[in-house]
Amino acid sequence: MKRCVRCVMDETDPLIKFDENGICNHCKKAELLIFYWNSQKSKLLEIIENIKKKGKNKPYDAILGISGGVDSSYVAYLSKELGLKVLLVHVDGGWNNEIAVKNIENILKKTGFDLYTFVVEWEEMKDLQLAFFKAGVPNCDIPQDHAFVAAVYKTAIKFNIKYMLSGYNVSTESILPRSWGHRFNDLRHLKDIHKKFGKIKLKKYPTMNF
Repeated sequence: MKRCVRCVMDETDPLIKFDENGICNHCKKAELLIFYWNSQKSKLLEIIENIKKKGKNKPYDAILGISGGVDSSYVAYLSKELGLKVLLVHVDGGWNNEIAVKNIENILKKTGFDLYTFVVEWEEMKDLQLAFFKAGVPNCDIPQDHAFVAAVYKTAIKFNIKYMLSGYNVSTESILPRSWGHRFNDLRHLKDIHKKFGKIKLKKYPTMNF
């Protein structure tokens, strides 16, 4: 079986391609993403200034989902450095640990931003998570990822906030093959798995679609 000379990806991904040097298309995509975002810093500053203008005389310029992890914490730090008024939203899906909670507390102290906490109903979250395990799909993070983003959208609507900030590390999160599963925001996929393997109705679990 052919394998990328740079990473561990191989032909178990039916859509994988290799260049003349044996480097796969996933590595190439990551390189392009990193180059693109590094070249967009001036454009980012233009967007930030526009967000500030639209948020004038409003309590918040933008909303940001905060987990306590590196990526969202860094976006919160940058938001403060850039002078934005941001509402932080933490979605508690039942998996919080002490380190994440402590990190969020420290971020609040450093930035002075307000925090809104959205708690996902645990019995529903647990049932959906078990359904994904039973389905045997590769991406078992979907129940969490879907709830986190949907809850932030719902909070943005609740507080009438137009702009949402987000961030992820393209250096480490650029190579999950599309052929291995569905996107986290595919509500039909999520509901279908829960219908087949879930046991209780999802009444409070936050959802969204394309």
